[in-house]
Amino acid sequence: MYQSCRLLPALAALILVLWPGHYPCVAGTTAPASYSASSLQPQQGRYFRWAAPPGWRVSETNAGITLTSPDGVYSASLATVLRSRGTRTPEAFLQWVFAHVPSYRDARILSVKNLPSQRMSYQVWQFIEAKVSYTDNGLPVTSLYKVGVANYAGMNDAMIVGYRAASANFQEAQSFMPQIAKSIILTNVTEANGNNTLVRPKNNPLDNSAVIQAGQNRQRTTDDAMRKDADARRGTVDLYDPSTGERLNTWTQNKDYYWRKPGSNEVVGTDASNPPGVGYVPLKKQ
Repeated sequence: MYQSCRLLPALAALILVLWPGHYPCVAGTTAPASYSASSLQPQQGRYFRWAAPPGWRVSETNAGITLTSPDGVYSASLATVLRSRGTRTPEAFLQWVFAHVPSYRDARILSVKNLPSQRMSYQVWQFIEAKVSYTDNGLPVTSLYKVGVANYAGMNDAMIVGYRAASANFQEAQSFMPQIAKSIILTNVTEANGNNTLVRPKNNPLDNSAVIQAGQNRQRTTDDAMRKDADARRGTVDLYDPSTGERLNTWTQNKDYYWRKPGSNEVVGTDASNPPGVGYVPLKKQ
């Protein structure tokens, strides 16, 4: 049986992503705007980057993002819930999402297709593609979502990404909404899902510098272990750029050496200690 060890925070984060601002859908009052893949403009937020038409509303948190057309007819979203207790399937997570987002009503799964599993670091993710009809703030919509779950050590991570459109406009949406959904990429791995946040004790009953220092040393050791464990689960690696003093967190390439192209965030891994090209700066693993 699935039981979340962070149910309320996870649920709150999910609602903030998938119920952004509780915007009413105004579809039907005017003809919906016409969009195409060529109208998409790249944008960068605090945690994600994406491409969407000008004027679309953006609701971004450290757990995901929703992009919505001004009239509410179209939206694309990505949401994640990490470190939940127990095991579950992609279908179970999909049902959990539709049971907890307040604006979703009358959900009906139209089709489900199993997708190939993907290995990310030591985790194996199971994926499905689901077509679902429901009402969103009273608007009948049809959606296409990719849903994934990774079960590990009695816990699980889950994600959902895709798009929905007013049912009357779903056929048109298929010409440009998949590109918007696929453009959503996590760029700030360090802060995503609160991975850089630790809850510390608020009281310090022992006013002794030696005891305090020992406690701080233990905390640093714990923090480092937690960081490395989080990196392993996310498939990322912490790097340090001696030339700029910057600390980077990027997807691991299972390499022994990492290099950065000056003036950019491009990181390349190599098996040998030779740079991959002219001008690349060596990075140090943390």
